[in-house]
Amino acid sequence: MSSRFLREDLSLFSPYSVTYSPDLIKLDANENPFELPDEVKERIKEEFTNLHLRIYPDPTAFELRRCISSFIDVEGLDESNIVLGNGSDEILQYIFIAFLNRKDSVLYPNLSFEMFSILSQIVGARDIGLDLNESLTLDLSSVINALVTYKPKIFLLCRPNNPTGWAMPKEELLVILDKSRELDTLVVIDEAYSEFMGESLAYLVRDYDNLIILRTFSKAFSLAGLRLGYAISNEEIIRDLMAVKLPYNVNIFSQMVGRVVLEYSDMILSRIRFIVEERERVYRKLLELPRVRVFPSSANFLFFYCEEENLMDELLSYGIKIRRFEPRQCLLKNAYRVTIGKREDNDRFINAMEEILS
Repeated sequence: MSSRFLREDLSLFSPYSVTYSPDLIKLDANENPFELPDEVKERIKEEFTNLHLRIYPDPTAFELRRCISSFIDVEGLDESNIVLGNGSDEILQYIFIAFLNRKDSVLYPNLSFEMFSILSQIVGARDIGLDLNESLTLDLSSVINALVTYKPKIFLLCRPNNPTGWAMPKEELLVILDKSRELDTLVVIDEAYSEFMGESLAYLVRDYDNLIILRTFSKAFSLAGLRLGYAISNEEIIRDLMAVKLPYNVNIFSQMVGRVVLEYSDMILSRIRFIVEERERVYRKLLELPRVRVFPSSANFLFFYCEEENLMDELLSYGIKIRRFEPRQCLLKNAYRVTIGKREDNDRFINAMEEILS
């Protein structure tokens, strides 16, 4: 029950809740199946001894921002084009705080990152959902029509999309960016899973002054437990976000770990090839199963429908946890998402699915 002090328009809100299940095979949260290499962990231990925990961290995280600018390696972009957050969803919150007035319109796909809707409601924006087609993709014409009709302040898009794994083609996105600039709409592209498709559009912030790219260390860098993300944009937008963010939002330990893992980025990111190969193997296996409709993905997970009524409970009896979606809309009826794990975990999932559906 909410307190009597809560805003009336938030009366139906409830805390974000996830069941912590360390004893299960966790294929439910899009986490990387690999821990950091031992060599990287040892380096972090060494660096930790040099930290001065009694002192506040650099509020701008200058050194980490400089490391990130070297990592993304886009000519013309440097640390002044980057802002850091305690997870990229914190930066998304700052975007909503900085650029949205109450009743401004926000446009995003109906089936996408849940925080888009949550933050829209928190700041009192008017959220407008774009319907996906039967292949769970967006039609370019529908996006353009919505931009022209509603003239939203912000257009939000995950590329690849969470939870479907679909990635809008770059050519279509360029059309959207051109139209959005014409209408003075800010475009925010969440690239949390871009490493798994091998393409980032960060370089486009040089050409579009209405574009923000969100990135994270949670997925490809195996740091979901650290909560570290960043945004890339032009200097003016970054300055706006710096003005509204909390002064010490990224702690001294996170800043240090971020710098270390970027030094070992080639070693850490080399494991992406295995995850992508496993994703395609699991996809082919799911295609063969009865009563399952699975969709191709450019991320580290697969979205599928299954008509087995008790699928979640039956998988739990095998010690396997995947994501089941509440059917709050028709596209989520009998909908599931499975994260790609280590090969043995993927095999156990496939074997369980085969036995359950046989």
